[in-house]
Amino acid sequence: MKMRFLGRTCLTVLSLLSAVSTQDAWTVVGSGQPVIAEPGDDVILPCHISSRLSAVDMEVRWFRDRFDKPVHLYLKKKDQPGTQDSDYRGRTALPPEALQRGDLSLRLRDLRPSYRGVYTCFADDGSWNENRQTEVIVTALGTQPSISMDSTQGEQTQLVCRSEGWDPEPEVIWRDRDGNDVTSLSSTTLLRDSQGLLSVSSYIKIKQQSNVFSCLVRSKIPRPDWESKLHISSDFFPGVSGWMVAFFLTLALSIGAIPLLVIQWRRMDAMERKLEPMAAQRLLKELD
Repeated sequence: MKMRFLGRTCLTVLSLLSAVSTQDAWTVVGSGQPVIAEPGDDVILPCHISSRLSAVDMEVRWFRDRFDKPVHLYLKKKDQPGTQDSDYRGRTALPPEALQRGDLSLRLRDLRPSYRGVYTCFADDGSWNENRQTEVIVTALGTQPSISMDSTQGEQTQLVCRSEGWDPEPEVIWRDRDGNDVTSLSSTTLLRDSQGLLSVSSYIKIKQQSNVFSCLVRSKIPRPDWESKLHISSDFFPGVSGWMVAFFLTLALSIGAIPLLVIQWRRMDAMERKLEPMAAQRLLKELD
């Protein structure tokens, strides 16, 4: 009886040690940084086994919100497209040669705005499993903003700044001619198109004392910015226009110069009369 008990105890200890050694044998390593790309790009979602252990015999599952609706599933040494989320069919890949060296990274082709979110990399060898997460940010830099006037009869004139093709929602900043931030005086509307991208329209009312405005549309994720400026001529506002001031100033200078021209003309005429007899006598001498 003692021998049997001792034998069972040894088997139990050995099995526990085997389980612990299996658990410590490998872990799944992901990326601490999000994957940032634009619509249409091809990206790689990084994930690998720490010991570079072959994953050919493992279950490798990539999913987002639901475990039973995988983005990509590798099971029984082959891909399982029948269980794959239909939005990702034909757009994912787990190369077999990469699995042999423990690389579980998912190749994701032709990104869509709807693909943004958190993806989970799950690996199971039958006795142990682990998972890691990677965030995908699909960002689109929109078009150069355009500024135009939008006025309705009886209402104060306002400017509208438009740009399209953004994702996620951008930041809109208005500045006056002195560079002061006047965004608080504006209102912005957003509209998402059929491709999931945002169109931005921002409105601001204008006053006569601020006739130069700039509209900056900036991505909330560090990327290049687009900016447009509009100079509003003073002719647009009621009052004395610039060309009228220039016209009257030129007219006044012309009137003031007339007496001077007359005096100069009289001097030249008198001098010419004096020189005429002298010139005639000199000509007669030369003829003689």
